[in-house]
Amino acid sequence: MVDQARLIERSKFLLENARFVTLATQGETGPWASTVNYVLLGSPVRLLWYSLREARHSLNLAADPRASGSLYLTGLPGLGLDGAQVTGIVREVGPDALPEHHRLYYELNFPDETVRQEWLLPITEFTGDGPRRFYVLEIDQWWLMDLDRWLEDKQDHRIEVPVGKLDA
Repeated sequence: MVDQARLIERSKFLLENARFVTLATQGETGPWASTVNYVLLGSPVRLLWYSLREARHSLNLAADPRASGSLYLTGLPGLGLDGAQVTGIVREVGPDALPEHHRLYYELNFPDETVRQEWLLPITEFTGDGPRRFYVLEIDQWWLMDLDRWLEDKQDHRIEVPVGKLDA
């Protein structure tokens, strides 16, 4: 029997601690995978990151906002790893929401003020002709590794966890 509370707890732990998602997109030149450094936004659960506007995954997302992704952690107790797959729609952060998302990204990614200042890019990098944009993945499906099944019969399966259960 599946312990739903445990699946939700594992999912939230992954979302809060993985920090990187390998994002899969599709464009005119075919499929592409790119790893991005995200921060977690709560209710509803979303992933926020920035990328160069000219990056292949950014160009793909401009043409088709659907994406999937994979995130994982190693060095964990028990089996030593955990991971999940995700699908959703990616939206570029617009000018009205930019100041808040810029602030959130840097505060959540770099809680230490000194470290944050080392990484902080000016907001002008993300506007007009600036080379970067912030993006938000609005998650519509989430699958977690079925660790119990793997330990039982070494079959690599996933269990869908309702996205609404992952909200902060």
